[in-house]
Amino acid sequence: MLELDGTPGDRDRLTLLYVIYNARLVRHLRARLGARWPAAEDIAQDTWVMVAARLAECRVTDDYAFTWICELTRTATLAHMRGTRRETITDFTSFTAGLLLPTVPSAEDEALANTVVLAMLDQEPMPLEVAA
Repeated sequence: MLELDGTPGDRDRLTLLYVIYNARLVRHLRARLGARWPAAEDIAQDTWVMVAARLAECRVTDDYAFTWICELTRTATLAHMRGTRRETITDFTSFTAGLLLPTVPSAEDEALANTVVLAMLDQEPMPLEVAA
């Protein structure tokens, strides 16, 4: 069973990496997969499972973690395309399994995080469109 070492710092870092890089990772996968782009979400999910399992091995700062995540993505993509992806059944209703998953940020939190990241990069944020 996949487990983080249990420190709040690892869990916070996993959540931060997910918020910063998940959308970019899915776009990256869709661009690389061409006609097989519908598999991007599945491969991204497999990649985040690998990131959670190997987070202690990540020796780069969060600003440069996308390269490390892409290395894991290559492994996840190959496994997915070969059909050797291991299917594991995890009961996510249990308390300990629930600790494995980063909490899903609200749309407002994600928009704020994106605005902060863009501000850090000195880019102008795109105006948000509100659905009626």
